[in-house]
Amino acid sequence: MVAGSALIAVPFLMGLDPAPLVTGVLVGTLAIALGLAGTDAGGRGTLPLSAQAVYDRGLALGLLLSAGIFGIDGESQAMLLFAGAGLAALAMTAVTRYSARPA
Repeated sequence: MVAGSALIAVPFLMGLDPAPLVTGVLVGTLAIALGLAGTDAGGRGTLPLSAQAVYDRGLALGLLLSAGIFGIDGESQAMLLFAGAGLAALAMTAVTRYSARPA
């Protein structure tokens, strides 16, 4: 959720163009929603752990792809921001154990 909040705020603080701003808000909102959906092992509004793992990895790969697109477009600051966020998300998914703890 912290990363999602950062993806919403940092593009504004960096003074990026509209495309990275919108991308940051959309991806940041998605990251926060995924974080909230993974707070409980079951119940309404939650994701199964296997789905949470897939969505987290998909978010990381999407961030890396958007960094590549911004790099091609010449938006070097946006590329660095989204590449850093994508690599951080990918690293977190690599070390996260997606299993439920007993109550």
